Amino acid sequence: MINHFRVLGIKETAYEAEIKKAYRRLSNLYHPDKLLTHTDDEKRQAGVQLQRVQEAYDILSDSKKRAAFIKDFKNVIVSDPTASMRELWDQYYPSH
Repeated sequence: MINHFRVLGIKETAYEAEIKKAYRRLSNLYHPDKLLTHTDDEKRQAGVQLQRVQEAYDILSDSKKRAAFIKDFKNVIVSDPTASMRELWDQYYPSH
């Protein structure tokens, strides 16, 4: 399970304004229009990151979705440790 707070680089206690600020900063960083001088691989990786940022913002900016995410995240049982480790690896090394 992806930790949406970590994706946005915010704490679980972040206010709406902090969530929006983190989203804007990261979406600006990974937006394709800002990556004109980057390689195709870098643009592809940025696109993946941008999707993660957008998904995190969609969930954390909605109070009901955020509460459900926090509840699920705290009660998560890892049924497939290998997939969980792969997901963590991909967060930090998206090109592999």
